[in-house]
Amino acid sequence: MRVYPSLALITNASAGRVRPGTVDRVARALARRFEVIVEVGSTPEEVFALARRCAGQAEVVAAFGGDGTASRVAAGVAGSTSYFGVLPGGSTNHVARMLGLPTDPVRAAYALAGPVRYRRIDVGRVAPDRVLLFLGGTGIDARIVAEALPRVKRFFAWRSYLLPGLRHLQDGPWSFTVEIDGERHDVTARTVLVANGSFLVHPYFRLGPDIDPSDGALDVLALTPTSLLGWIELFAWTGVGRLWRSRYVRRWRGQRVAIRANVSAPIEIDGDPCRDLASLSVVVEPHALTAIVPAFSRGIGE
Repeated sequence: MRVYPSLALITNASAGRVRPGTVDRVARALARRFEVIVEVGSTPEEVFALARRCAGQAEVVAAFGGDGTASRVAAGVAGSTSYFGVLPGGSTNHVARMLGLPTDPVRAAYALAGPVRYRRIDVGRVAPDRVLLFLGGTGIDARIVAEALPRVKRFFAWRSYLLPGLRHLQDGPWSFTVEIDGERHDVTARTVLVANGSFLVHPYFRLGPDIDPSDGALDVLALTPTSLLGWIELFAWTGVGRLWRSRYVRRWRGQRVAIRANVSAPIEIDGDPCRDLASLSVVVEPHALTAIVPAFSRGIGE
């Protein structure tokens, strides 16, 4: 009698493409390789609690939702003996793209049910129940994230960020103190990003030429346009996949990052607003996750 490895599928009921019918199809596809147990959470806290409970018991703990869901599941799995998996069910699906998975959740499930390999990736620890898996920041990016409503993201995916982006383009700037491994930098910026992943929205729109989620470091980018013309120049560099070459970008790299604003600035981590945080502090945990990925595809940064 064949024994199937166990897989706990942690789903977020509020994510864009996580509907009961899709969950069933994903579970059936995964059942070709795994003994699947479906766990459903409706809040980030519930998702984390489910992942923590399953970590060390199931061989694989997989997130089905957006980047925020993947981040909360990763927080529960990091440091355990379980492998980490992700199925794309959100608006941007940065984490799934980073790991080389198809953007359709059922196709991604079939890919994980086939030949696989294992990839070690870093996480940025923010709190015991929260990690930065792909991208976070403080400033207008957090305002844009907070204003993109779930019901809108369900239908328009990443396009739901366009209107809030235009609305908040001229917010700020804020005066930030950025500490990288104890070294202080003062910068006036519209937003400061902390990146474990290397792109924004699409792999073509790279944040840096050598950002690697397995290099044991975090990259920090301060976007400093002073006017609409500055934003146009910044977008032009983004459009050719060379954001970091803009004169309106300052960039650092390190293992311990702390960002504080002189006045209150919103914060987001992996697409989820963090209204309980007054400042953003992140410490990298190298290779804290072992992700299960398709054997014959290459993720971003490999």
